[in-house]
Amino acid sequence: MKTRFTSCLIALAVMLFASAELFANGAIKGIITDAETGVRLASVSLRVEGRAYGAYSGKDGAFLIKSIPADTYTLLVSFVGYEVKKVSVTVRDGDTATVSISLRTQMLRTNDVVVSAGKRAQAAQDVPVSITTVDAQGLQQRNITRIDDALRYIPGVYVARDQVNIRGSSGFSLGFGSRVSMFLDGFSMLSADGGDVKFDVIPMFNVERIEVVKGAGSALYGTGALGGVINVITAQPSESPELRFRGFAGAYTLPRYDEWKWRSTMPLLGGADVSYSQKIGNVGLLAAVGWKGNDGYVDYFDNWQFNVFAKASVELSQRASMNVIFSHANDNRTNWTFWRSLREATRAPVGTNPLERFLSVKTMLAVDYRDVFSENFFLTARVGAYRTDFTTLNQATAGTQIASVADAFNGEVQLTSVVDSTLLFTYGVNAIFNMIERSPIVSTNAPTQIIAAAYVQGEYKPLKNLTLTLGSRFDVEQTSVGVQGSGVIISPKAGATWVLSDETQLRGSIGAGFRAPTLTERFAALRFGTFSVAPNPNMRSERSWSFEVGGKQAFKLFGQDWTMDGAVFNNEFTDLVEPRLPSATNPQIQFINITRARITGIEVGITGWLPERIAGFETSLTLMSPIDLGLNQILKYRSTTLWYSRLILPLNFVAAGAFQLQADYRYQSRFDEIDDLSIAIRDATARVPIHVVDARLIVNMAQLAGLPALVTLNARNLLDYYYTEIIGNLAPTRHFTLQVDVKL
Repeated sequence: MKTRFTSCLIALAVMLFASAELFANGAIKGIITDAETGVRLASVSLRVEGRAYGAYSGKDGAFLIKSIPADTYTLLVSFVGYEVKKVSVTVRDGDTATVSISLRTQMLRTNDVVVSAGKRAQAAQDVPVSITTVDAQGLQQRNITRIDDALRYIPGVYVARDQVNIRGSSGFSLGFGSRVSMFLDGFSMLSADGGDVKFDVIPMFNVERIEVVKGAGSALYGTGALGGVINVITAQPSESPELRFRGFAGAYTLPRYDEWKWRSTMPLLGGADVSYSQKIGNVGLLAAVGWKGNDGYVDYFDNWQFNVFAKASVELSQRASMNVIFSHANDNRTNWTFWRSLREATRAPVGTNPLERFLSVKTMLAVDYRDVFSENFFLTARVGAYRTDFTTLNQATAGTQIASVADAFNGEVQLTSVVDSTLLFTYGVNAIFNMIERSPIVSTNAPTQIIAAAYVQGEYKPLKNLTLTLGSRFDVEQTSVGVQGSGVIISPKAGATWVLSDETQLRGSIGAGFRAPTLTERFAALRFGTFSVAPNPNMRSERSWSFEVGGKQAFKLFGQDWTMDGAVFNNEFTDLVEPRLPSATNPQIQFINITRARITGIEVGITGWLPERIAGFETSLTLMSPIDLGLNQILKYRSTTLWYSRLILPLNFVAAGAFQLQADYRYQSRFDEIDDLSIAIRDATARVPIHVVDARLIVNMAQLAGLPALVTLNARNLLDYYYTEIIGNLAPTRHFTLQVDVKL
């Protein structure tokens, strides 16, 4: 009895100690306002740097972070359209620290709070790699409805149909897996069969921001992060009821050349999205539905898309929370691949079946759970499923039908341990299971793939403004048909950031990346148009090393704040997979590991305002030297120069600034080397540099007439410049849209 009583006392003491630790008495509360107008700001994000604590401001601008142990913390405060602010707060045991925070509007973001570089919230200036963010305001102003359109404006990034290139990492191969990892709220969005990105499944209407991490990212993110990582972060349910609507309509102008005119009326395009968000007690709900479609800017190229998105956020306790995310997209489009010829670039090849269509259905369901065990130890667990189902309708040609149903399952447990103010560890385990349920295009029955991994990363601050990062990931891959895998793939990473002052930051990093061959790449056996593809089960994983040294400098120019960011980088690639083209002895295309390459370059960006803030300006220049080391020539499908610029004219002299004019210019140098497929595709080598000018007029109806709406007149490819992004495909021509955004 005495022993049992003693045990009960010990257990009670442990519980009381744990309770005291878990439910500490300190708290942080405050009000967030607009620095110019004094208006209280709702839905502002507050995160405690290096900890798992955080909150959002309510509709009255007030926030409360409870159960904070006594210490001095740094709050990272961010809100769309406003500056990012760091606020130091000291919490005393049993007290509530009160702060008042005012934020200045900032149309040109020069800093941000990011979560993708280290899988935790931190200021962008503390990240050892180049990272670019795009927030909801920028997406709204440009009428971005697909993630690939958003990426085309990011420095150092270009898109070739479904291949995203970060500093030239990917090139282009039709039907090839992505060399850039794509995530939605931390969940992988690479398909199970082809390992590619389905752009339309990303719910752009509900995106809070996009983070692009440049350089090999496999140390934390595993397969696919050969050239970088893209993490799309959706908005949290609002604290108060919120109804949003966006509608747009427009048309493509007719081609200038008579040979290209396949119709007498302008092709139309349009779409609409609506979402509702509200927090009820401890549960926040967000639901959205959208539709968009167009007649196509070339013949037989119409597409119609439907999407549904839902997110539920549940506060299980003071320290535990859960998010449930659902996304579904349906894409129905015509199905032809290459133009008839350059002279008839708007027409499909002779013999194309106008009734043949491509139907693609994508569904994603995921859950993440977060728990703060103590102020120094917290957990994030994720599990998700992602199904892709595509098929060809009304197929008239003989041969194998292009179709596949595939499922990807992803599970991860991540832990963060804060040893003290100078040392932090992030570590976890991750498993990916890919399965093709059915597909007539693969040579083996229902193949599966498992990739299991463990990772760890430490961040050490030997000095207050110096952070050193060191980590690695260990991956093992296996397929169900006994294909010899790559063994243990080790992806190390090291980096350093040195914040010399509020104006000057330096960074440097080196890291490894890899991409495991996908199931389709290994086992595909099909005929695609005039081509046939042979399987290659012995493909090896692609590997990369990325090295970068860079920095950021803030300065005054014309009495205004300006920022310059620059980096020198070198990326080494081995065992890159490229198509071996048909020959007299081998009539089939086969993907094989044949390329060793190096891409060196420099990237510089400048952002700032002209005197009296009459105009905002940002520009970035990326210069690259992509070399195929095996052939000693320019690497195929790589540009050497990217130049992106944006100009903002607030027009403050008109109706108290209710009008704003913006313009974008994108330049991408011509591919020097491509595959010569002229035997099968007429004028396959036709290509030019890319010069695209976009412009938009934005009218703030709240300032003009007191209405909660934003009206935007968009002009894409304003000068109607004709170019190609991939072989034998005319890129989108000039089109105009009128867009209305309403928030109630």
